[in-house]
Amino acid sequence: MHRIWAYLPNLFSPGGLIPGHARLAHYGYEPASGIAITAFSRFAFGCVLAAFCTQFTLAAEARLDGRLADSCATLPAPAGVKFAETPAWVESQTLPTYCRVAGTIAGRTRFEMRLPQQWSGRFMMAGCGGFCGALIPDKPGHSNTINEALKRGYAAISHDGGHEAKSWETHWSSNPEALELWAHKILPVVAGTGTELATSLYGREPSFRYFSGCSNGGRLGLHAAQRYPELFDGIAAGGSIFELSGIAGLWGNWLIHNNQSGLDSRIPQSRVPLIQQVVMNTCDALDGQADGIITDPRACRVDFTTATCDAGAPAGDNCLSGPEAQLLNTLYGGVKNGKGEVIYPAVAFGSEHYVDRWLFGADGKPAWGVLASAGYRQMLAMDLSEKDVPAGLPTDQMLDWISRSAVPTLTDATDTDLSGLREAGNKLLIYQGWSDPLIIPEPITHYYDKAADAAGGLKQLQENARLFMVPGWGHCWEIPADAPDRFDPLLELEQWVEGGRAPEYMLARQMDAAGVETRSRPICSYPSVAQLEVGKDPDNYKNYSCINEDRTVR
Repeated sequence: MHRIWAYLPNLFSPGGLIPGHARLAHYGYEPASGIAITAFSRFAFGCVLAAFCTQFTLAAEARLDGRLADSCATLPAPAGVKFAETPAWVESQTLPTYCRVAGTIAGRTRFEMRLPQQWSGRFMMAGCGGFCGALIPDKPGHSNTINEALKRGYAAISHDGGHEAKSWETHWSSNPEALELWAHKILPVVAGTGTELATSLYGREPSFRYFSGCSNGGRLGLHAAQRYPELFDGIAAGGSIFELSGIAGLWGNWLIHNNQSGLDSRIPQSRVPLIQQVVMNTCDALDGQADGIITDPRACRVDFTTATCDAGAPAGDNCLSGPEAQLLNTLYGGVKNGKGEVIYPAVAFGSEHYVDRWLFGADGKPAWGVLASAGYRQMLAMDLSEKDVPAGLPTDQMLDWISRSAVPTLTDATDTDLSGLREAGNKLLIYQGWSDPLIIPEPITHYYDKAADAAGGLKQLQENARLFMVPGWGHCWEIPADAPDRFDPLLELEQWVEGGRAPEYMLARQMDAAGVETRSRPICSYPSVAQLEVGKDPDNYKNYSCINEDRTVR
């Protein structure tokens, strides 16, 4: 029956009676031509009402599969699209058979789309990480990737953000068209191309359209919800640098200005295990469990001067120097202005498992977060015709640059009015690691709280937008967590969009090196948190309840 429903005409698309092409045209994307609903689709609708014609429907599907065999190589390029080579079917030991389509859109955006022979009727656009610049269709996992969706029958498309560069570089942003494309216009451009290719190959429009991205892909997801609320039926936005001016600008600049000596960190990589030990000794058990996971780092307070060396003893594996302790207090203590007032959050306690790669550098290489924050500062400098300052800016000067630049208006996805999403009936699933040192976690909770106020209350907001804060999880699965972090946000979103039941929690699992599950936890819909039932096994998610203050919601 699932396969029959997959071929229903677009009358029952989640966008209501508005065809998919009309949705895209609303955002300035015009397909080369409309695709009529096939006779088979109309007949399949009748078949749903009459079970006796099931065999006819299955036979029609077989004929459709036969037509697909000839259609991939003859797939027409949408207007403005140039194929890199003739589309062709690809057979793989690890992926389902798919039609591979690769090319460029408007001479600028490289893309690769994979359309499975056995299609579920779903379309998915992936995001891209950092400042993008690379086409990575075979990236593994769930962060800005397409193959996991392909395995479940999605027609999925990957792209490079509209330019070629290393993921931390921003020299390309001196071109206003390239900047605006990367900032948010990439959404209707790539979604339009992908939808038209799917419609051309399968003879009908997708029944459901999804977006899934993490980091910068999460920022794009928030832009989709705010600027293009009718474009996707469901949006999964993880680890979102939605407030680029705050996270890369204020926090990233604070890190560089205080901690960097050129490309070298003043906190050496060798100190990270000690820093982690100090934090865990102080905060691990605050949630009632000494399990290596800090449920909510906002409850944690650490003074690193308690870990300084005795007089005359050298700093090392067991103690910090006085300057190191003071510097750590500065970094964790929040971004301060010239008056000494905290104006923006900083790195959260519990993120130490990940700080070497993202903040302090690892194995003699500079931290990616430092390079990317410098890239954002350079983006502002180019826009303002200011001279870049590699050592970082005083906070007040960074605030001045942000206020005068046109970049934040393009890039930041901070509009708390999500009424367009509600009116379209579409869904937004936001997920964020409490232990992410790169995309610090507090800004997204502040955003969600304000969005709840704008929606008229948390209950109203949660009908279309939910936030999941993941304890112990870092940045977009780039480094394995020492906590349950195996979950599929697209699958959770799909069940919400198509099943109609909002998720009160997501199930996250932790695996050992052999792939055996060691523990599991429910990741509760914010602001609820998982609370272990007294006397129960803490490694089994079934023994937790999602609690919001004194009210049980699961």
